[in-house]
Amino acid sequence: MVANMVGSKTLKSQWNETVSYYRDRTFLKYISVNDEVNCFTYHEFDCKVKQAANVFLALGIRKQDLVALHLHNKPEYLICWLALAQIGAVSVPINEHFQIDECRYIIKKCDISRVITEPRCLNIYTEHYNELKLDTLILTDGFSEDSRVHMLEKEMALQSVSLNEQVSVSTEETAVILFTSGTTKHPKGAIYTHCNVIYGGLFHCAQIGMRTEDIFLTSMPCYHMDFQEMAATPVICAGATLVMVEHYSAHRFWRQICENKATYTDTMSILNRTMMLQPVQPWEKNHHLKEIYFSMGLSREEKEAFEERFNVRLLNSYGMTETVSAVTCVPLYGDQHWPSVGRPAISYEIKIIDENGNTLPACSEGEICVHGIPGCSIIPGYYKDEEATKLLIDKDGWLHSGDWGYLDDDGWLFFLCRCGDMIKRSGENISCVEIECVLTSHPMIMDAAVVGVPDSIRDKAVKAFVKLIDGATLTEDEIILYCKDRLACFKVPEFVAFVKDFPRTATGKIKKRELIEADKQ
Repeated sequence: MVANMVGSKTLKSQWNETVSYYRDRTFLKYISVNDEVNCFTYHEFDCKVKQAANVFLALGIRKQDLVALHLHNKPEYLICWLALAQIGAVSVPINEHFQIDECRYIIKKCDISRVITEPRCLNIYTEHYNELKLDTLILTDGFSEDSRVHMLEKEMALQSVSLNEQVSVSTEETAVILFTSGTTKHPKGAIYTHCNVIYGGLFHCAQIGMRTEDIFLTSMPCYHMDFQEMAATPVICAGATLVMVEHYSAHRFWRQICENKATYTDTMSILNRTMMLQPVQPWEKNHHLKEIYFSMGLSREEKEAFEERFNVRLLNSYGMTETVSAVTCVPLYGDQHWPSVGRPAISYEIKIIDENGNTLPACSEGEICVHGIPGCSIIPGYYKDEEATKLLIDKDGWLHSGDWGYLDDDGWLFFLCRCGDMIKRSGENISCVEIECVLTSHPMIMDAAVVGVPDSIRDKAVKAFVKLIDGATLTEDEIILYCKDRLACFKVPEFVAFVKDFPRTATGKIKKRELIEADKQ
């Protein structure tokens, strides 16, 4: 038997253990868009979790049943997520912005007949109840006159705060299925075992040095890996406090950090950039942050300006939904080798391969591959998709990320871009992220996205979509000249288009596929 730090723990047992040790400690502080605040101790929240679990049992939800959660950031999401784990059922979070076509794909892919949702999304399921073949529709809060709708808040009030039925849950069983779109048309369901969930939580605690007295503030969406594995589960594993922000607001976020005495938070490049646009405040360096857990690209100028202004370090990292946690992170102390995303963490190995699967020497660019343990440190595969799973994890246990990067002579990983973000031009591989970082280092450019467009001579040409800071004026020629001074000639954009805004995912990533499609029209 090979032991790991999870042992036999599950999300159920970890939650129960933490509640028993830290029952009177604040678990959750929820901040709504209207700045209304709700706080719960571990014990208070556990009572709600157990009541919800009893409701689910009464409705016939059983072990390993798949249940969709279509909710935005709210305490009810965490209540349902933990309650389903208590009875061994499987959570399938759905993006809060999804409409019927997107919801239909996930529900049919997973043969889901039970959905938990909120008032703003309820009509999707009442209008398509029969078509989706639903048999249980649960509304977390509010009221509905539809007889098919069960009102969770009302039914919880009638339930005991102790679990009515003890269900045995094992670490290798599925806990969550997280759908991630990647570069494919339809999202793929990443399977998370209970071991995966707890491994990610324990691992991230160790990675950033989280302790019981810490406060983690996050605005990441609850249906995303960044919320579940980088915030909620680590907090539960440490017995710390989670501050959940309903939605990110650039003009309020840093004040929330300071007022709530957060010791940790997580950001992405778009969050950092929008914060930098806010007026400088005399109090903004008076915070308690130890560092900011960070992913996605910033230029060196942007990174240094942010750290100087807010007096805090950014911990650059690399990971993906399929790796459960960040497989690299720069050290808490000392030289970070920016823009490196760190060295491989304990329990992970990284290699760089070419198009034929051959391992490349140091400083050679290629696909990033990660070695881990399926079902523990990496996912075991995709739900009902054997073909995609085989492409993801090879027979030797190497996960093929689809990302482009290189390792230097000392083992530091440098992430270049997603393979879908690599432009092949006259035989040269061009990183879109590298060009985007140059563009956003311009003081008048708010954000940028770079794509490859057809070129009859060189296969692909480089095109940049640019969003200027409000009130700024900049010409295409000025942008190209700025890039010429900072990039090799073959990387310089040949075309520049100005946009008022970018289509984005909930975590701030630009939807380049939509940009390309719109550009064709």
